[in-house]
Amino acid sequence: MHRLSIKVFFLASILFTFGINPTVNASQEGTPTITRKQLKTAAYNSLWRLKRAIEKGGFYSARVALNVWRSNAVDAGLFDQAQYDEFRRQIYEKSIENSLTCFEASILSGNYKDAKICLHTWKLRTQTLGTYNQEYYDQMKNRLESAVSQQIVTGKE
Repeated sequence: MHRLSIKVFFLASILFTFGINPTVNASQEGTPTITRKQLKTAAYNSLWRLKRAIEKGGFYSARVALNVWRSNAVDAGLFDQAQYDEFRRQIYEKSIENSLTCFEASILSGNYKDAKICLHTWKLRTQTLGTYNQEYYDQMKNRLESAVSQQIVTGKE
């Protein structure tokens, strides 16, 4: 009898270790329900995170926060397309400003590869917003090309 109880205990401990619980029926478990209040709380929290990401974060972290907020706001029934568009515009405008700053700093430091990347980023972001200006792009591109050619002429590499 003692050997049988040891075997049963051993078998039960193995089943428990691997997450198999033979006494629980799957139909007895209810799916967790999320209340409307919890959905609203998640939406408001993600809105706060979005605003913080726009203020302090970079482009991609703000885009992720925007998508998380949209998902939570839709689930909570609080989504507003106009508000979404405004946040998206703010994110892209900040990226455009940062790209221009990056371009200027890269030109001044002689890092022309980075300047080219910053210029390309500026072009993509302005095209996305519909604010692209070909003349301004050509001016910046010519400035970059003249800086590169000046570097080649003076031999600073």
